[in-house]
Amino acid sequence: MMASGNKLTVSVAVVTKDRPEVIARLFDALAAQSLAPDEVVVVDNDSSVSYATVFDAYRDRLPLRTFVETTPGIPAARNRCIREARYEILAFTDDDCVPEPSWLELLVEPFYRDPNIGAVGGRTTFFKSAGTFVEQYYWADREAVEQ
Repeated sequence: MMASGNKLTVSVAVVTKDRPEVIARLFDALAAQSLAPDEVVVVDNDSSVSYATVFDAYRDRLPLRTFVETTPGIPAARNRCIREARYEILAFTDDDCVPEPSWLELLVEPFYRDPNIGAVGGRTTFFKSAGTFVEQYYWADREAVEQ
């Protein structure tokens, strides 16, 4: 892990499997961040479909580093992200997320304020309809808080 001067360096880590059509939305959002990532580490958890087309389409817009992890499961793939990441801050996001343009900037900001911070998190919003019990609970709870 290395820093360039006083600027903290950031690796964005993404685990994916069999969803190349979904990850393009994430890549668009990462390319539009107010703070550009120093690298985007993508670990494909041994997909049965190819990501080559989508990776090639974004290599000129994002500092992509891509790997295949053959050990099944999210823990193995996330651990591979950790091993492959080269920078000070490691920001995880899922392949189906669409982070707001200021996501990375806001995530990194606390590390500038306090060098003793080890981890930060943020709010996640689900934008689909309230179909499942968990989704219904989320939306009911959200409405109660906003009133």
